[in-house]
Amino acid sequence: MDSLFDIALMTNNYSHDIATAILAISGAAMWMLSRNYPESATQEMELYFVRIYQSITKMAKYSLIWILIAGVPRVTFYKQYEWSTTAGDLQVIAIMIKHIVMFLLVGTGLFYWSKLSRRVKLLKIKNNTGG
Repeated sequence: MDSLFDIALMTNNYSHDIATAILAISGAAMWMLSRNYPESATQEMELYFVRIYQSITKMAKYSLIWILIAGVPRVTFYKQYEWSTTAGDLQVIAIMIKHIVMFLLVGTGLFYWSKLSRRVKLLKIKNNTGG
């Protein structure tokens, strides 16, 4: 393979890992926002909450899209670039466990995202900023 292609593929794989971490952190941020939202928030706090929610949502969506796009070449060339002969077939189990954990994190993030989405919709209506 061409060394430029090798560099591009390695960069893709690293960016895939970074996007995965950003998505996981976005889910954790959604959980923290949901858990720590004050019952008696001022209008200023409510509007700030809406802006943070929108920013995290945008970041999470872009990360998820990139994970799906960058995942295709990563899977395609996995055996060629990332396969460890020392670990052998045991790495398949490790990858399965990693993906189960990531799906649980994403699922948890989606749960809190939908919960916050309903709250944000109500706050937008309450503060006349759109619905």
